[in-house]
Amino acid sequence: MITAVTMISTTLAEAGTTNGDKEALVAAKEYLSTQAFSLKGLIAQLDSPYGGQFTVAQATYGADHTGANWYKEALASAKEYLSTQAFSLKGLIAQLDSPDGGQFTVAQATYGVDHTGANWYKEAVSAAKEYLSAQAFSRNGLISQLDSPYGGQFTVAQATYGVNKAY
Repeated sequence: MITAVTMISTTLAEAGTTNGDKEALVAAKEYLSTQAFSLKGLIAQLDSPYGGQFTVAQATYGADHTGANWYKEALASAKEYLSTQAFSLKGLIAQLDSPDGGQFTVAQATYGVDHTGANWYKEAVSAAKEYLSAQAFSRNGLISQLDSPYGGQFTVAQATYGVNKAY
């Protein structure tokens, strides 16, 4: 009896894939079943000496053949970030797009952030409280920090709302 696994294995073998390619694909799907990844992030995880330890070619093959929707992965990643820390819309896009963050494309990051359903005013309140728990700020200083392109990246209206609710 021919099973789906046999058919996939045969198709992969016919395409000139190696056992390492097949193993990388299995590992890539396992990683995606537990956490959101970008294409670049997944390749890095699969290639990492602390991750899958596959070659770059095997990792690339595995990530490329998962069938993942990277826009949906960006959305899941955005929701993961929001569940642990307060972000502005711009700040979250920057985090998802960052080489040290999600490594998504700007388009994928923007899609993910736009579809989170986040209330950016509430995020500003949470961010204001996070800043105040770490150090003292004047009211105007905290608004500036929340609005800063190097800080929270909230709009002035969101930053002001956040500070008003946090004090």
